[in-house]
Amino acid sequence: MAFQKKTKQKIASYVEAHLPDEEYYKNYFWFISDAALKIRLADEFKTARYIYKLLEGLQVKDELLVAQCKIQILLYASIYEAVLHHILLQDYASTPEVINLTTYEHKKRINVSQVILGRIQTQYNPVGAISVFENEKRSVDERKIVFEDKAETARQLGLIDLKIKGVICDVYSMRNAIHLHAEIRRGVTYDLEAAQKAYWHLQGFTTQVGDKLSRDGKATRPIPLIKVGRNRIQTCRKSWLRKILHWLSPLLTRWNKSVRAWLN
Repeated sequence: MAFQKKTKQKIASYVEAHLPDEEYYKNYFWFISDAALKIRLADEFKTARYIYKLLEGLQVKDELLVAQCKIQILLYASIYEAVLHHILLQDYASTPEVINLTTYEHKKRINVSQVILGRIQTQYNPVGAISVFENEKRSVDERKIVFEDKAETARQLGLIDLKIKGVICDVYSMRNAIHLHAEIRRGVTYDLEAAQKAYWHLQGFTTQVGDKLSRDGKATRPIPLIKVGRNRIQTCRKSWLRKILHWLSPLLTRWNKSVRAWLN
């Protein structure tokens, strides 16, 4: 049976009071060129934060706490994987690093004349039948590219550093161990620290990726937006700028009121 309307409103008010506004999530993945993916990533991030705050408010313990952590790992692992997959295969698809990631050498048998085979036989005296092959580049099935290889390619390109690579690979490894048999076999423990690790490093991950794309001219960072009133600062990634805006907001509010009074 569903909660009563007042109960649902109270829960929603509690959770939303501890979370940023919609604009924050919309702008978080500003460097993603695919509009549909950008919306999906924002939804996934918002969902992860909403569920975390909801269960945090309930102060869940034991098996419910484990479930809370597993949900966080699943959601953040999907975000990390989707961002890397898109950036590598769209924005850096023509780089040697990504070409090496997405292709492999296939030995293709070729037919040669008996004259050439005779020369090979005479010069090298091989044992058994002679076959001649040439190397041919073939595409790897994108679904078979392992996450660790994507992360290493991103590191080689300068999209992320070694520390972030280690963190996101750990998160993805825990995601793969969520199956109960794998969890028991590998002795994986899902605790609050693991879930928080997945969340805390998302900002470092997106900052590094966004900075690299911006430097390479593949993405344009949006101008921070300012709201005067209840939500004074809507979007601002630089801490020093956030402080300045926080200091200016009361002045701007008073100035707006003075202007309105003068106009009236």
